[in-house]
Amino acid sequence: MTFRRHTTRHTGATATVRVHVRSLAQMFNELDPSPFWDRDLDPAAAQFIEDEFRERLSAHLWHLDVHVLDGAELATDLQAAVEHYYERLAGSARLKLRENLRVAEFALLGGIAIFLACMTVRQLLAGTSVSRFINEGLIVLAWLALWRPTEALVYGWVPLYRQRRLYQRLARIRVSVRSEPSVRSAG
Repeated sequence: MTFRRHTTRHTGATATVRVHVRSLAQMFNELDPSPFWDRDLDPAAAQFIEDEFRERLSAHLWHLDVHVLDGAELATDLQAAVEHYYERLAGSARLKLRENLRVAEFALLGGIAIFLACMTVRQLLAGTSVSRFINEGLIVLAWLALWRPTEALVYGWVPLYRQRRLYQRLARIRVSVRSEPSVRSAG
Protein backbone atom coordinates (compact mmCIF):
# COMPACT_ATOMS: atom_id res chain seq x y z
CA MET A 1 0.00 0.00 0.00
CA THR A 2 1.29 3.44 -0.81
CA PHE A 3 0.15 6.83 0.33
CA ARG A 4 0.63 9.51 -2.22
CA ARG A 5 1.09 13.06 -1.12
CA HIS A 6 -0.70 15.38 -3.46
CA THR A 7 -0.10 18.91 -2.33
CA THR A 8 0.08 20.36 1.09
CA ARG A 9 -1.07 23.80 1.97
CA HIS A 10 0.35 25.62 4.89
CA THR A 11 -1.02 29.01 5.63
CA GLY A 12 -0.15 30.59 8.96
CA ALA A 13 -3.18 29.23 10.79
CA THR A 14 -4.00 26.06 8.83
CA ALA A 15 -2.05 23.09 7.50
CA THR A 16 -3.72 20.67 5.12
CA VAL A 17 -2.33 17.34 3.98
CA ARG A 18 -3.97 15.48 1.14
CA VAL A 19 -3.73 11.71 0.91
CA HIS A 20 -4.84 9.63 -2.04
CA VAL A 21 -5.81 5.99 -1.47
CA ARG A 22 -7.63 3.48 -3.58
CA SER A 23 -9.96 2.45 -0.76
CA LEU A 24 -10.66 4.08 2.59
CA ALA A 25 -10.16 0.67 4.21
CA GLN A 26 -6.43 1.11 3.44
CA MET A 27 -6.32 3.72 6.19
CA PHE A 28 -7.20 1.08 8.81
CA ASN A 29 -5.11 -1.71 10.28
CA GLU A 30 -6.56 -4.80 8.64
CA LEU A 31 -5.37 -7.05 11.50
CA ASP A 32 -7.41 -5.12 14.08
CA PRO A 33 -10.79 -6.87 14.59
CA SER A 34 -12.46 -3.79 16.14
CA PRO A 35 -15.22 -1.93 14.33
CA PHE A 36 -13.87 0.68 11.91
CA TRP A 37 -14.62 3.64 14.22
CA ASP A 38 -12.43 2.12 16.95
CA ARG A 39 -9.86 0.44 14.75
CA ASP A 40 -6.20 1.35 14.76
CA LEU A 41 -4.86 3.18 11.77
CA ASP A 42 -2.66 1.30 9.39
CA PRO A 43 0.96 1.71 10.59
CA ALA A 44 2.09 3.12 7.24
CA ALA A 45 -0.85 5.55 7.16
CA ALA A 46 -0.21 6.66 10.75
CA GLN A 47 3.50 7.16 10.09
CA PHE A 48 2.75 9.18 6.97
CA ILE A 49 0.27 11.41 8.83
CA GLU A 50 2.65 11.93 11.75
CA ASP A 51 5.59 12.77 9.50
CA GLU A 52 3.60 15.23 7.42
CA PHE A 53 2.14 17.11 10.37
CA ARG A 54 5.36 17.03 12.40
CA GLU A 55 6.69 19.43 9.76
CA ARG A 56 3.72 21.77 10.31
CA LEU A 57 3.71 22.25 14.07
CA SER A 58 3.30 26.01 13.83
CA ALA A 59 -0.13 25.78 12.20
CA HIS A 60 -3.05 26.17 14.59
CA LEU A 61 -5.50 23.99 12.66
CA TRP A 62 -4.69 20.73 10.95
CA HIS A 63 -6.80 19.16 8.21
CA LEU A 64 -6.39 15.78 6.61
CA ASP A 65 -8.06 15.48 3.21
CA VAL A 66 -8.36 11.87 2.10
CA HIS A 67 -9.22 11.27 -1.53
CA VAL A 68 -10.59 7.80 -2.26
CA LEU A 69 -11.85 5.81 -5.18
CA ASP A 70 -13.88 3.34 -3.07
CA GLY A 71 -15.28 3.20 0.45
CA ALA A 72 -16.21 6.85 1.06
CA GLU A 73 -19.10 5.60 3.22
CA LEU A 74 -16.53 5.00 6.00
CA ALA A 75 -15.77 8.75 6.25
CA THR A 76 -17.33 9.24 9.70
CA ASP A 77 -15.59 6.08 10.88
CA LEU A 78 -12.23 7.50 9.78
CA GLN A 79 -12.72 10.70 11.81
CA ALA A 80 -13.61 8.67 14.91
CA ALA A 81 -10.78 6.19 14.30
CA VAL A 82 -8.20 8.96 14.00
CA GLU A 83 -9.45 10.59 17.20
CA HIS A 84 -9.49 7.32 19.18
CA TYR A 85 -6.16 6.10 17.80
CA TYR A 86 -4.25 9.27 18.66
CA GLU A 87 -6.00 9.68 22.03
CA ARG A 88 -4.76 6.19 22.95
CA LEU A 89 -1.25 7.02 21.74
CA ALA A 90 -1.26 10.32 23.69
CA GLY A 91 -2.31 8.45 26.83
CA SER A 92 0.43 5.89 26.28
CA ALA A 93 3.01 8.64 25.70
CA ARG A 94 1.87 10.36 28.91
CA LEU A 95 2.43 7.14 30.84
CA LYS A 96 5.87 6.65 29.24
CA LEU A 97 6.82 10.21 30.16
CA ARG A 98 5.70 9.72 33.73
CA GLU A 99 7.55 6.39 33.99
CA ASN A 100 10.70 7.91 32.47
CA LEU A 101 10.67 10.72 35.04
CA ARG A 102 10.05 8.27 37.88
CA VAL A 103 12.97 6.06 36.81
CA ALA A 104 15.21 9.11 36.39
CA GLU A 105 14.34 10.30 39.91
CA PHE A 106 15.24 6.91 41.41
CA ALA A 107 18.43 6.81 39.34
CA LEU A 108 19.31 10.27 40.60
CA LEU A 109 18.91 9.08 44.19
CA GLY A 110 21.24 6.18 43.41
CA GLY A 111 23.67 8.55 41.69
CA ILE A 112 23.70 10.84 44.71
CA ALA A 113 24.38 7.86 46.98
CA ILE A 114 27.32 6.77 44.80
CA PHE A 115 28.57 10.35 44.63
CA LEU A 116 28.48 10.72 48.42
CA ALA A 117 30.13 7.32 48.91
CA CYS A 118 32.97 8.24 46.54
CA MET A 119 33.50 11.61 48.19
CA THR A 120 33.47 9.98 51.65
CA VAL A 121 36.06 7.39 50.58
CA ARG A 122 38.21 10.21 49.19
CA GLN A 123 38.04 12.03 52.53
CA LEU A 124 38.90 8.85 54.43
CA LEU A 125 41.89 8.19 52.17
CA ALA A 126 43.07 11.83 52.20
CA GLY A 127 45.64 11.36 54.95
CA THR A 128 47.06 8.14 53.48
CA SER A 129 49.51 7.48 50.71
CA VAL A 130 46.79 6.66 48.21
CA SER A 131 47.87 7.21 44.67
CA ARG A 132 46.63 10.19 42.74
CA PHE A 133 45.13 7.74 40.24
CA ILE A 134 42.66 6.33 42.82
CA ASN A 135 41.80 9.79 44.11
CA GLU A 136 40.99 11.11 40.65
CA GLY A 137 39.23 7.87 39.74
CA LEU A 138 36.85 8.36 42.66
CA ILE A 139 36.10 11.89 41.47
CA VAL A 140 35.36 10.69 37.95
CA LEU A 141 33.19 7.82 39.24
CA ALA A 142 31.28 10.21 41.50
CA TRP A 143 30.42 12.57 38.64
CA LEU A 144 29.63 9.75 36.21
CA ALA A 145 27.11 8.37 38.71
CA LEU A 146 25.20 11.65 38.41
CA TRP A 147 25.56 12.12 34.66
CA ARG A 148 22.85 9.83 33.21
CA PRO A 149 20.16 10.55 35.82
CA THR A 150 20.73 14.27 35.45
CA GLU A 151 20.63 14.00 31.67
CA ALA A 152 17.36 12.05 31.86
CA LEU A 153 15.78 14.62 34.16
CA VAL A 154 17.00 17.64 32.25
CA TYR A 155 16.77 16.46 28.62
CA GLY A 156 15.31 12.94 28.46
CA TRP A 157 11.70 14.00 28.86
CA VAL A 158 11.69 16.41 25.92
CA PRO A 159 11.23 13.85 23.06
CA LEU A 160 8.51 12.06 25.02
CA TYR A 161 6.74 15.34 25.75
CA ARG A 162 6.91 16.37 22.09
CA GLN A 163 5.56 12.99 20.98
CA ARG A 164 2.66 13.30 23.43
CA ARG A 165 1.86 16.82 22.20
CA LEU A 166 1.92 15.62 18.58
CA TYR A 167 -0.51 12.81 19.39
CA GLN A 168 -2.79 15.19 21.29
CA ARG A 169 -2.91 17.53 18.32
CA LEU A 170 -3.47 14.67 15.88
CA ALA A 171 -6.41 13.49 18.01
CA ARG A 172 -8.08 16.86 17.25
CA ILE A 173 -7.34 16.82 13.51
CA ARG A 174 -10.24 17.42 11.17
CA VAL A 175 -10.60 14.68 8.58
CA SER A 176 -12.50 15.08 5.36
CA VAL A 177 -13.02 12.32 2.82
CA ARG A 178 -13.63 13.04 -0.82
CA SER A 179 -14.69 10.42 -3.27
CA GLU A 180 -12.99 10.59 -6.63
CA PRO A 181 -14.56 8.91 -9.61
CA SER A 182 -12.40 6.10 -10.86
CA VAL A 183 -11.00 6.67 -14.31
CA ARG A 184 -11.86 3.76 -16.56
CA SER A 185 -10.54 3.35 -20.03
CA ALA A 186 -13.16 3.17 -22.75
CA GLY A 187 -13.39 0.11 -24.91
